Amino acid sequence: MQGYWVGILLFFALLDSHGQVVKTINVIGNKTTKEKIILRELSFSQGEIVLATDTSEHKIKSENNLFNTSLFNFTKVTFKDSSKNWIVIIELQERWYLWPEVIVKFQERNFAEWWKNKNLSRVDFGLHLNKLNFLGLNQTLQVNSYLGFTESFGFQYRVPYFNNNLKDGFKIAVEYATQNEVFVGIDQDEMVYIKNDSTPIQSSLKFQLEYFRRTGFYQTQFFSARFIQLKGWNILSPLTVNYFGNENSSLQFLNLSYRYKFDKRFSQNYPLNGYFFDFQIDQFGLGSLDQSNIFVTRLLSSYRKYWKINHLYFFAAGAYLNHYFSDKTPFYLQGGLGFSNYVRGYEPYIIYGKTSGLLKTNFKTKLVKTKPFTIPVIKKIKKFSKMHFALYWNCYLDMGYVHLEESFNNNLTNQLLIGGGSGIDWVTYYDIVIRTEYSINQFGNTNFNISFVSPL
Repeated sequence: MQGYWVGILLFFALLDSHGQVVKTINVIGNKTTKEKIILRELSFSQGEIVLATDTSEHKIKSENNLFNTSLFNFTKVTFKDSSKNWIVIIELQERWYLWPEVIVKFQERNFAEWWKNKNLSRVDFGLHLNKLNFLGLNQTLQVNSYLGFTESFGFQYRVPYFNNNLKDGFKIAVEYATQNEVFVGIDQDEMVYIKNDSTPIQSSLKFQLEYFRRTGFYQTQFFSARFIQLKGWNILSPLTVNYFGNENSSLQFLNLSYRYKFDKRFSQNYPLNGYFFDFQIDQFGLGSLDQSNIFVTRLLSSYRKYWKINHLYFFAAGAYLNHYFSDKTPFYLQGGLGFSNYVRGYEPYIIYGKTSGLLKTNFKTKLVKTKPFTIPVIKKIKKFSKMHFALYWNCYLDMGYVHLEESFNNNLTNQLLIGGGSGIDWVTYYDIVIRTEYSINQFGNTNFNISFVSPL
């Protein structure tokens, strides 16, 4: 008798769950993008049974996955009940996929450093020709060139999926560059350059072949092989032992790397919720095997967590690690704090060492709610006329540490560095972020900076 009542309860529970089959998935707005690329990002599939209580979660996940492909400005997923089946409608607004980009690149590491002297001769002007979503398969073709202190020409072709299971992809890239100015050392925690205004003093040639495998929606593994050849002119000869790690005024080596990435952020270009983890091992040179006579192993890792407190307030924290297992590393391969990873408030400084760590925290308040609107003047150009923007006020506190056994004339290694400040972020379509910050460090030094990426 007890089993009878359990069966009745289970029967009514199943009825209450409203499990229905996804009968049809209709995609609207994909004039260029192939349907299989879109269906790859959905958290459900045709023929699958989906509970009514789960449709909201599927909607949010699928919309975010589609948006994070950077193929669309707007994504909308709707479940419609039709004769005890689900009819799913995917509404998309595709982006513009052919981009001739004019790039302005400062020789200094950031805008704040360049602004001190405002020297236009220290600006590189580049042109990138990007064909995004090539063949409608989310492939990328890029040709780029720079003129200025650094002159370069490069080509890149990226294929996210080359087989039917839509998991495996590859990238090939090549770049040739010459430089009139080379970063060769650090003194008083600032960059030391050697330059020649009339002729280049270093050339570089780089080839890369990368294979990657994306499992599910969030996990990707990368296997990369690069060949790098550097040649220095006579002006670099006195520094070759420190800079190249030999006496030949040149260096060529293989760079093998493995990277694992788990990315579950909602909106990857400006995340407010979710988390990110990556881990990378680099091997620079194979000693006598590639005749480079260098053998440098590096570990990189980061973890970032984002919390949505409510619809107005958000908090984020991130930790970064960079460690070299080799005691002797050519300066060309050294790293630390000061480029993409830095303690805010220490933008003017470069701090290299064997081991570096960074902790960043960020509290933000939404000042202007994200809201789509149409620009009347260009309303007929749908890929540009419908846009969205949001405004955020940030407060932040960062801490960093760089370990270096022999610091010589550099004073910021082997001590805890602390900096904080406040700023405004402007976020809009096509992954555009404009960030302004005013920072202060523990020594009372202040700094204003402009950046074009998410704070962490």
